[in-house]
Amino acid sequence: MKKRGILAAILIMVMTMLSGCGGMSAEDAQSYLKSVLDASYKGEFGTYVEWTKSTEEEARKLYEANIDVIMQESGLTSLGLSDELVANYRQLFENIINLVKYEVGEAKEAGDKEYTVDVMLEPFAGFDGIAAEAEAAVTAELENMTEIPEQSAINEMYFQKQYDLMSERIASPEYGDTVTVTVTVKPDANGVYFIEQSDMTALDEALFPTESL
Repeated sequence: MKKRGILAAILIMVMTMLSGCGGMSAEDAQSYLKSVLDASYKGEFGTYVEWTKSTEEEARKLYEANIDVIMQESGLTSLGLSDELVANYRQLFENIINLVKYEVGEAKEAGDKEYTVDVMLEPFAGFDGIAAEAEAAVTAELENMTEIPEQSAINEMYFQKQYDLMSERIASPEYGDTVTVTVTVKPDANGVYFIEQSDMTALDEALFPTESL
């Protein structure tokens, strides 16, 4: 399964381009950043729609579109898996991003109308070794078969096992040591506040490090 800042970079890019207009105080910058994170990862849109003057329906569509992107990036939709298993993974991914842990610190002035905000987060570490465990289980099962199934059936076996293991892990999620990522909130040439995509990607990768899958 492919890994790209696992779950939210595309959504964050779209959502931050709907940014609030006008001047911002430090408190505003903190609130704005938290609203983007809450909308992107937790599906909580209340404060976000206030800042962006969008509707909850519009925010929900962006959130759902991000789950679609996650599915495409994972490669699961092109492996011939059953519709049921694909749907189960889609729900699983949404459940995973809802498990993120972060705290948005106070914003600090960082130049003309710009602010930096430290986000303290706990990296999700629940999937360490899970791919190898799933592979070993399926290999053992295949060795006991008198006839090797087609590749599509093997894919179904492997990803079903991985799904089962992932579901077990998120029931009791594990996290790494707290890390801090600094995010800049600033206006563009038109005075519309936004968050750099590179900052949001850094947050995403810190929340879901590559080695966690």
